[in-house]
Amino acid sequence: MSSEMFNASVYVSEQLNRQLVNMSVDLVHRCISTCAEHYNFDAEEASRLLGLSMLKVERKAPVKSVKVVAKVSVPKQAFPLPYNGEFNESYCYALRQNNGLYTQCTSVRKGEAQFCKGCATLMQKTGAEVPEYGTIQQRMAVDIFDYIDPKGRKPVAYTKVMKKYKITEEQVLEEAGKFNIIINSNHFVAPEETKRGRPKTDKEPKAKGVKGRPKKEKKVLMVEGEEEEDLFAALVANSLEETEVVSSPIVSTPKKPTKSDEERETERLAKEQAKLAEKETKRLAAEAAKKEKEDKLAAEKAEKELKKEAERLAREEKKKADEAEKLAKKEAAEKAKAEKLAAKEQKKQDKSSNPAPVVNTPVVEDEEEPDVVKKVEFEGKKYLKSKKSGIIYDYNEYVKNGEQVVVGKWNNNTNKIEFSAPAEEEEEQEEYEE
Repeated sequence: MSSEMFNASVYVSEQLNRQLVNMSVDLVHRCISTCAEHYNFDAEEASRLLGLSMLKVERKAPVKSVKVVAKVSVPKQAFPLPYNGEFNESYCYALRQNNGLYTQCTSVRKGEAQFCKGCATLMQKTGAEVPEYGTIQQRMAVDIFDYIDPKGRKPVAYTKVMKKYKITEEQVLEEAGKFNIIINSNHFVAPEETKRGRPKTDKEPKAKGVKGRPKKEKKVLMVEGEEEEDLFAALVANSLEETEVVSSPIVSTPKKPTKSDEERETERLAKEQAKLAEKETKRLAAEAAKKEKEDKLAAEKAEKELKKEAERLAREEKKKADEAEKLAKKEAAEKAKAEKLAAKEQKKQDKSSNPAPVVNTPVVEDEEEPDVVKKVEFEGKKYLKSKKSGIIYDYNEYVKNGEQVVVGKWNNNTNKIEFSAPAEEEEEQEEYEE
């Protein structure tokens, strides 16, 4: 449907407009004449008073139609709702902080862009490849309570947001129903709060008393009998009788002689020297302790260096011994191989020096039959097998270079190839050919 408003204006011609004006004037005159006859007043005077003779019709210019563009308005939530696994394809793929809930950005994407203009501009300014709080695809890849953004931050518990906005569970469910969102019940479970600091001890706090020396309690004498009032007077009288007055001379304590300025200066200098001596003693003791510590560290470092050097030398000695052992084994193997080849060469020479006796047999010239080979496959590798002798040739060497390289012989009992040693290939090939 077009977004332009429907134009309900009606346009009439000039002739029809004049006819409508005349009809209206005639109707008004007839109404005035009828009222004049009924109420007994002059009809012409009333027409002049109303100005019907000067009646005109003004035509207003047609009002231009205004196009009304329908904007897509995204419904706004009364308060933040938690993430429950929802995803809107038409919204921006970036996540918003949203009071620490990390929900999908509600700005509409344009075309094939993954992010809205605001999120894309922010990423361009910061030079980031992904949004600060991640994408909705990253949040959907994990459980709704296990998401961690690129900076290692986790979403806050929704109970804290509920406490901040002072909303109840019923209000949250009612608001979520307006947007067809099903709230996960675990969002309403408050996490266990862990208090920081030292754990409380089971010791009872000490009772705080008044500081200073405790006051002396006055002793009260409890006297039995009726003579309680006269007891004090009797005691005073007895004490006056028993005491004798002894006059003793007044001894005046001698006053301390006042010190002179020189004596006070001497004492001050002596105290300062004592303080300096004590300070110097402490300094020397601290330097001695520091030097002892440094010497200990240096000795430990030297011991570690010596240990490392000894281990390095031991490794080098072991390496040399291993190399010497390998070299000796290699030389022994080469020597054994040379001896074996020499023995075979000697055997071959002995065989050639003692030829077999010649028997005069009639020579029959037979045509030599060609050696027919067949391609076989053994343990995933291709070979050529002689039908007459069972000799096995290397298939690749024959195809590439045209050489008949003998690698072994076929065993009919085991249906396997008995491979020959590399050093004995030429000799075995000659024996097979003979």
